Amino acid sequence: MSVDLPILCFNDVYRVNQRYVSQPGAPSVSSKTDGHISVSQFGHLLLDQRAEWADRSNSSSSTETREKDGLVVFAGDVFNPSTESSVTRGSHMVPIMNALGIDCACVGNHDFDFGYPHLTKLISSTSFPWLLSNIVDDKTGNTPAPLQKYWVTERCGVKIGIIGLVEQDWIATIPSWPDSFKYKPMKDVALELSTELRDPKGQHKVEVIIALTHCRVPNDIALANELGAVHGPDSSRHGVDLLIGGHDHVSFYKKWAKSWEGYSGDHEAPGTEKDKGVMLIKSGTDFRDLSSATLSLSPPTNSIRRRTIMSLTGVHHYVLPVSPSSPSIDALLKNLLSSVSSTLSKSVCFTLTPFDARSEMVRTRETGLGNWAADVLLHAYAESMIEGVEEGADAVIICGGTLRGDSQYGPGKITMGDILEIFPFEDPVVCIEIDGKGIWDTLESALSKWPAQEGRFPIISGLVVKWDHTLPPYQRVKSIHLSAAAQKEDLDDPDDLVDFVDQEDGTRIEVKQRPPEVGEEVKNEEGGRMYKVITREYMAQGYDGFTALKNRRTLIDDESGLIISSIIRSFLLGSSYIFRHKQLVASHTAHLSTRTKPIISKARQSLLSPSSSPDCSPRNSHLSSSPNFPQNNSWVSPSSLQPFGILSSTNSQSQTPGSPGRLSLVAPRSPPRERGNPLESPGIFRKNFIEPPSPMDVRLESMGFGFGFGSGGEGKKHVISHSWSAIRDAMFISRHEHLSDVDCLEGDKMRAQHTSSSQQNESKTMDIPGATNEALGVMEDELAIVCPLIDGRLKDVAVEEL
Repeated sequence: MSVDLPILCFNDVYRVNQRYVSQPGAPSVSSKTDGHISVSQFGHLLLDQRAEWADRSNSSSSTETREKDGLVVFAGDVFNPSTESSVTRGSHMVPIMNALGIDCACVGNHDFDFGYPHLTKLISSTSFPWLLSNIVDDKTGNTPAPLQKYWVTERCGVKIGIIGLVEQDWIATIPSWPDSFKYKPMKDVALELSTELRDPKGQHKVEVIIALTHCRVPNDIALANELGAVHGPDSSRHGVDLLIGGHDHVSFYKKWAKSWEGYSGDHEAPGTEKDKGVMLIKSGTDFRDLSSATLSLSPPTNSIRRRTIMSLTGVHHYVLPVSPSSPSIDALLKNLLSSVSSTLSKSVCFTLTPFDARSEMVRTRETGLGNWAADVLLHAYAESMIEGVEEGADAVIICGGTLRGDSQYGPGKITMGDILEIFPFEDPVVCIEIDGKGIWDTLESALSKWPAQEGRFPIISGLVVKWDHTLPPYQRVKSIHLSAAAQKEDLDDPDDLVDFVDQEDGTRIEVKQRPPEVGEEVKNEEGGRMYKVITREYMAQGYDGFTALKNRRTLIDDESGLIISSIIRSFLLGSSYIFRHKQLVASHTAHLSTRTKPIISKARQSLLSPSSSPDCSPRNSHLSSSPNFPQNNSWVSPSSLQPFGILSSTNSQSQTPGSPGRLSLVAPRSPPRERGNPLESPGIFRKNFIEPPSPMDVRLESMGFGFGFGSGGEGKKHVISHSWSAIRDAMFISRHEHLSDVDCLEGDKMRAQHTSSSQQNESKTMDIPGATNEALGVMEDELAIVCPLIDGRLKDVAVEEL
């Protein structure tokens, strides 16, 4: 006999709280209503819909979410991007997804944003299986653990097989994609699994196959046609019966659907030309859209496809500000956000120079903070193999309005809350292709409003620009060149990279940051050489005067890009990881990947290396003469830095030549930062500013922005590396290693939170051996050390001539 199978599906969810934006087809909402919606309201809607299903007569589970006869499926993208995920690295989404009672899910591209090792922790903490059918790990020949190749279940008396398929297009945009993960064509894998799962003599004998996909609409339509997921399918051919997809952030339902309430989409939109009645459901995005579908299945036959879909009906549900909330999910959400809030006060890095985000600075001139942030963004997608070019992007162009807070942070500890305050925007970082004239037009527009404090003032990396503020608007750019430093690999410790500031007490601060070197000229020509430029999606849409960036070919689009705070967070975690592991003996780092090992080895060698020769330090260093680089020797003396929570250094009497010295982390009793109050003179450092607390003994010298000692007992040395290779090393580490030991958030505790009706998955985290807690020690303040500097990459020649 025929059977009706109910399904609830959703995809691409990011923000647990969001401002409500009215959608076409949604019911009208009174303007007096609070214009926000939350996952608690989405959860109430989903649970309410499920409650209408019949009870499962053969359910062996005592969990409420497993007792209904239907399917709840998710089509990928949940752990990033969002402001909360920048803090939790997706951990806060685990309890929420568990509370929704999902039966099965397919991974999406953004689920890999924090690296596959961390994704295994997230997945293993959920209460449902995750699928990735067409990716094989060459190391094992199987689906990457703990992901599954397929999942078989029984609902409404029908044996159902579910598979997960992802398109190849977005894999190349993932910086953290493991080298051993190999793509297999979706069609080929689906046909193989259809043969295996439908085999009447096999283990599963499924009657219907559903494919969860994370693809764009045109690829979903093409796949549905190839696999016979269409109206009136040939039951004698292998394939799948229904596609439920994500990735596009759009709602889409097949033309042949008998009825679909609430849907106002365009079946004739570009990319849908080949839709001749495909069985495809795509449900929108972001906890505001939910699809409920009913599949009317034919009576069983002896054909390859024992059942086919006779009819498909459904409803597109909208979450509105007036929608009711789930009390249990609401309580869970409050607990999770409370944990997020408490994490905002925790330190994520230490800066030697101020994070100056004052509007009068970032919107009128080159700043150290802007340079530092842009340099990190330049390497955000370095592993993405953009169009097969491994070196990544050529340049970064963002704007002063990107940096908020209108305050000065530090010098001293910078908290997670500070990072989110400075980089609050959630539009993704994208990579576009643009010609020389486009770059000139972009920078002319960015400089056109000076001296007004407009948000469009440029922040750049990978470029060396000269401009003249005395010239008329749109005629101010004098020259643009690529930065040669961005186009070549730094040597391990080249003397020409190092600037020294020696102190009376023997302390030396070494800043490894190459001065801007003029490389290839960017000519003001249309066509010709095309450049890969990283920018914000907001700017790429042409807003704030950046029309020259609009309608460009996109290499990393808004659906694949990350948000700035997430990129900065990953970089700082990677830098902290390098610091911690370089201090361990080799036996405790034997488990590291083939690329991580040389990174740690290089950092470990620098920990024990002697100081570079003072003869290599130019008398008028381009960095030591930087406007925001401290000039007075007392700036880095141990006693003077204690009030700011900086690391003070000491030499041990018993220290043997060649062994590392010791650093003591001194925590001030009161906040060291007074925002908007820069270090204008050495007088601010008072030797007896506070009573020195008991120090925490920590040895430091980080390859990715750190401190350390020279060998031979010659004295104390602070090293800050801002080379392209150091940045890339930190970004690589952040996406390929477990970072829980250096994360300020206790992700395990957050992931373990639950409502009364949720259970934890039985699958286990991927087993990657590491150093024991005892070997690592307790190092609460292993912070990345940074030193944002002005280096003259955006030079106003009129000021220079004065």
